[in-house]
Amino acid sequence: MAFKDMREFLALLESEGQLKNVDVPLNGRRDTNELQALMNYVCSKDGPALMLNNVDAINTQGVPILFNPFGTRERTAMTIGFRDWREAKLHHSEVLADPARWHAPKIVDKSKAPCKEVIIKGDDVSLDKQIPHVWFGKEGPAYITNAMTFSKDPETGGRNCGWYRFTQFLDATHPQGGSYKPERAKTDLAAFYWWNPPFSDIGRHTFKASQMGKRLEVAIAGVCDPALHLASATGVPFNVDETAFAGGLRGSPVEMVRCETVDLEVPASAEWVLEGEVITDELEAIGWHSNPVGYYDRVQVFPIVRIKCITHRKKPIWHATMEMVPPFDHNYIALLPVEGEVLSDLRKKIPEVHDVAVTPNMCYVVQLSVDGWRKPHPNFGKYVIHAVWGSAGRWGRTAKLVIVVGPDVDPYDLKQVEWAMMTRWQPVKDSVIQPDGIPMILDPSCEKSPQFGAFRSDQMGIDATIKIPERFTEYPEVSQADPVQVAEIAKKLAGIV
Repeated sequence: MAFKDMREFLALLESEGQLKNVDVPLNGRRDTNELQALMNYVCSKDGPALMLNNVDAINTQGVPILFNPFGTRERTAMTIGFRDWREAKLHHSEVLADPARWHAPKIVDKSKAPCKEVIIKGDDVSLDKQIPHVWFGKEGPAYITNAMTFSKDPETGGRNCGWYRFTQFLDATHPQGGSYKPERAKTDLAAFYWWNPPFSDIGRHTFKASQMGKRLEVAIAGVCDPALHLASATGVPFNVDETAFAGGLRGSPVEMVRCETVDLEVPASAEWVLEGEVITDELEAIGWHSNPVGYYDRVQVFPIVRIKCITHRKKPIWHATMEMVPPFDHNYIALLPVEGEVLSDLRKKIPEVHDVAVTPNMCYVVQLSVDGWRKPHPNFGKYVIHAVWGSAGRWGRTAKLVIVVGPDVDPYDLKQVEWAMMTRWQPVKDSVIQPDGIPMILDPSCEKSPQFGAFRSDQMGIDATIKIPERFTEYPEVSQADPVQVAEIAKKLAGIV
């Protein structure tokens, strides 16, 4: 099922009781923790999506704040028309591996683009008055965390779409005790673009433009078709169009419209669009910032994006979210493409890989379709571990902990994974330690450098498969109830137990 926009997706959620309207007043200003507490409360209980209609923050009067739309595995699967997480992941993995199933975006006229209902250009742009600013926890600035950046390679023109965060300067505290120029709040955002050296596709585009003496044009689109949000979080090859991949996920082209002041296209159904350019010779220190591994970054330095145009719907929705100790709002919409990306890459090389599960804390569990004598060769589990670290996308190579299990272990059930480790794994013989691995960039335990931040991480792989033929010729039979009989007992005791 393809959703034409986020509103259509939200209408489905509401019809099923998975979206609730909240009219009670909530405090979303700096130095308050109410929205972070709300995030923890709803996400820890797999709660519904919320539409917050009475948030006291900056420029939020009359603007509904979307909260927790992707907060469960089921709702994330629903973004591309599924109910079952694994079915959605397999669809993602298969479409990612087969570009013939992708659909190039369709360019539509401005008259058919809801994101053009209100257009603000030039000197009339005033971010401090025209877009919401919402705070979470101990964060110093308000951040935009719901948006995708669209850019083009300065040399080839190849489009990139990625999910990046932006710092807003109005009423923002400076992490080093200084202050920001007043004009920053009016026209500028600090963009989470790691560009020197480039760490991501937007970083490569920014770096190329800088080397060419140009400013990279960008368009920041918020609250779009949910399939596009999923695609933008996926690591596709450099200069491969995520919007075409989104078309493959949804089964039809994404409708896009040309921007007003930059040579780019954006989703026609977006709630908000900010057009501008990256200014790499203007950098700002920002912080505190709550990151996806569950810690506050005290200081980070990022380039400025200067906004030249704002377009939005007449009655737009704003999506406010944060990152913190998992789970949080967009945790699962980040995990599904990680699983799909690694699964797609491994299956091309190793057909015995059945599934890949990634926990909210980024522990990777690889399930094989074979074990014991049926493994292709001794130490096959270790081979799979190295394949994860050597996978093509950016996620597998940063896996700090990889666990390989057999087909009788559910990779999503950590109790079963623990059982496999405790009964099939010897820590010295069956582990792989890599002391100079690639880190997850925000991991606070990694070695740091002024240029790269986190630049080196230890990595560990655990082979929790049955050690036939590595050490044994036979293994004890597992003592486990027959699932068919369990189902029959459940029917027999219906209404009693």
